[in-house]
Amino acid sequence: MMQAPMMQALHHIGYWVDDLDTAMKQWHRDLGVGPFDVIEHVPFQEFVLTDGGQVRDDVVFDHSAAFAAWGPIVVELGQVHAADDRLAAAYRIAPGAISHVSWVVPDLPQESARLARLGCRLINTARTGPVSVAWHDGGPLFPHPVEVHQHNDVIAGLHARLCALRGPGDRSPADGAA
Repeated sequence: MMQAPMMQALHHIGYWVDDLDTAMKQWHRDLGVGPFDVIEHVPFQEFVLTDGGQVRDDVVFDHSAAFAAWGPIVVELGQVHAADDRLAAAYRIAPGAISHVSWVVPDLPQESARLARLGCRLINTARTGPVSVAWHDGGPLFPHPVEVHQHNDVIAGLHARLCALRGPGDRSPADGAA
């Protein structure tokens, strides 16, 4: 009997926003999510777009990201400052839309190949410090892109670090805290 692949737990979900500060305030006010850890103009050591079979490393993608614990997962709000047209189309950048769902795997190339076999075309790979990711289109599985992270201590500890930013008044009912 053939075993189904192990499903990876959802690590975070991302949303595109047109104004990061306004979105963070709304998420905190309306949903009790926050505080947020903000990375302005996320730096990349490597960013490679797969464009029609060609690999391109001359792609512009300037965005800021804000992360917060949202119950048992992380939410990422992303504001795009500038993006290559090909990348913007592949990412389906539209304020208010889900930008991606993300999970963490022990073997990024293996999971990326598995997603490609399932019809989720590779969009790009990127690296920032110890964080390595592969973005895929949702293919027949999702109506939005997927971001897969190589497991490392930074990603594995993100939720706990974000929870530690909270003060007593920042606890969300979604966390089961009073």
